[in-house]
Amino acid sequence: MTRIKTSMLAKAEGMTCALLLAASPFARAQHASDDPVASANDAFGLTLGLESIGLYGPGYVRGFNPQAAGNVRVDGLYFDQQGALSNRVVEGSTIRIGVSEIGYAFPAPTGIVDYKLRNPGNGTPAATVVASAGPFQARGLSLDGSLALKAAGLQLPIGASVQTSTQTPFGSNPGYTSTVRNVGATPQWKQNDWLTLRGIFDRTEITHAKTLPFILTGGDYQPPETPRGYYGQNWAEGRSIAENYGGIVTAQLNRNWSLAAGVFRSIADNQVSYTDLYLNTQPNAAAEHVIVSYPDQSTSSTSGEARLTGHFISGSWRHDIVLLARGRDTLALYGGSDLVDLGAALIDQGIQVPEPTFTYSALTRDRTELWSAGIAYRAQWQGRADLAIGIQRENYTKDVISPDLPQATLTDHPLRTYGTAALALSDKTTVYAGYTQGLEDSGVASSSAQNRGAILPDARTWQADTGIRYLPNQRVKIIAGVFEIEKPYFNFDTHNIDRALGMQRAAGLELSVSGEVIKNFNLAAAMLWGEFKVIGPDLAAERVGSFALNQAKLNATINASYVLPRLPALSADVSVFHFGPYPASVDDLAQARGATTVALGGRYRFKLLGAPATLRLEVQNLTNVYFWNLAFNAPVFGQYQPRAFFGYLTADF
Repeated sequence: MTRIKTSMLAKAEGMTCALLLAASPFARAQHASDDPVASANDAFGLTLGLESIGLYGPGYVRGFNPQAAGNVRVDGLYFDQQGALSNRVVEGSTIRIGVSEIGYAFPAPTGIVDYKLRNPGNGTPAATVVASAGPFQARGLSLDGSLALKAAGLQLPIGASVQTSTQTPFGSNPGYTSTVRNVGATPQWKQNDWLTLRGIFDRTEITHAKTLPFILTGGDYQPPETPRGYYGQNWAEGRSIAENYGGIVTAQLNRNWSLAAGVFRSIADNQVSYTDLYLNTQPNAAAEHVIVSYPDQSTSSTSGEARLTGHFISGSWRHDIVLLARGRDTLALYGGSDLVDLGAALIDQGIQVPEPTFTYSALTRDRTELWSAGIAYRAQWQGRADLAIGIQRENYTKDVISPDLPQATLTDHPLRTYGTAALALSDKTTVYAGYTQGLEDSGVASSSAQNRGAILPDARTWQADTGIRYLPNQRVKIIAGVFEIEKPYFNFDTHNIDRALGMQRAAGLELSVSGEVIKNFNLAAAMLWGEFKVIGPDLAAERVGSFALNQAKLNATINASYVLPRLPALSADVSVFHFGPYPASVDDLAQARGATTVALGGRYRFKLLGAPATLRLEVQNLTNVYFWNLAFNAPVFGQYQPRAFFGYLTADF
């Protein structure tokens, strides 16, 4: 077990860093009239204000992470996200897959996370105040406003928030608090109909972030069921800063040609961070307790896109020619950590130990550049058909300088293609199909691997999907589709070499029903049934199972809201999420049972000092179901939240 434990420790550390860099808790602003269930175009994923609904989210689509794959857009433009975007600058995000990807130039496998910048306003000064409480010790206050200088054509959406959060890499958990402060603005300058300029200024600071322990078992089993609560070390408090800056220009150059371009700077700086680990955990909860401390870990990226589009009409056809250039330059500084053995412990005791003295070593410098240029063609036939094809040349370069190792360099210059099509069979029925290729950064071999510091080959990926959209009436939309995605699979072999052991193949059936199915009753329900396989030679000899870790064959979600006819200011809503059994170990020998979580809530709309206001209350994990959260890239467990209460009051002035 020594080799496996060492490799899993490295993966746990890497997972923690990735989670810290990619996901930070923040307070979100929301308008009083917002209702995500009523606003959803499908049930595949929507984040609006403080709430998220749907089958997928920014960190998980079709079995993979679209953010890690570089599939993030801001108002449709390519954005290499490192630091989290706050709701001072975005209204929310939409997951675009299948038919909702039609019309997007140069999509990518796994789907697209499309962030929408805050509405600049209509020229009238306005403000939204949100006060929130829960879950657990969380509480927050945000103020978002919009100022207008009509003579200069300037709109200034701006906001600030302060929050005590209970968000962790495994969701909200009691006792694991942090202090979050955020300011942001998205000014817009528009003096005419042909030119618009927007800016993005966003900064989030997180301090006093308690560290949630992670658990690795000593065999092919899950950790024992223990009481949920706070088991962290009081002194293990992280500190981080997320910053996002940029600008977008959209211009109608002439009758036929338009330009959309954006340049962005995204920074995730974890100034202090820890990984609290219980290794070799036994069925009786006994474990080896270690804690890892990291010096300043940071990832910064400059990215952007310029897209020139020509629009031409010929009879009943509209033709678009798209010329595109996009790219990113990402610098990551990581490693240098120090591990301290705290001795034998029980995972459910949380005994406080004195803060040890950590000795750090040199950092790894990892620079990745990805630049591409392409051309695409799209034809639309009067709402009856939509066809798009495109090709782009990628230029990928990765340079890694690890302590005490020679510099490693990898370059690649592949061609990527895509094609999408949609055909309206009738006013109510549309069929669609798509194929797209991708290129992803695979990182470097772990510090505990025999080939530590080696650059892993960049991942050539592809995705194919097809399906049907049916509109039984103007208020309801039904989507059914199938998909297949293939990506390389990296893990440790029996010689402790981190390498590609085969391919990951995800194939499944997706269903979505959304809309006002009966008067006053809105529904967003979705299901994913599929298989997530690992395919390769001698997987059993490498102690790798045929099915991917933490991937259930069945996932389903129901979000529903009902407005009381006799009390239209009052509505009730329910959220149900179900997942089936799934592999809980890399070799598939440990299997976790499925579970169903339920949240029940309501909204009350009223006037506060003459302004529209909404009071939102919700009980999360209503049945107090118990299971262990599990990471997707390593058998690392963390506790899932017990029953919790959440509420907020928002008012528009």
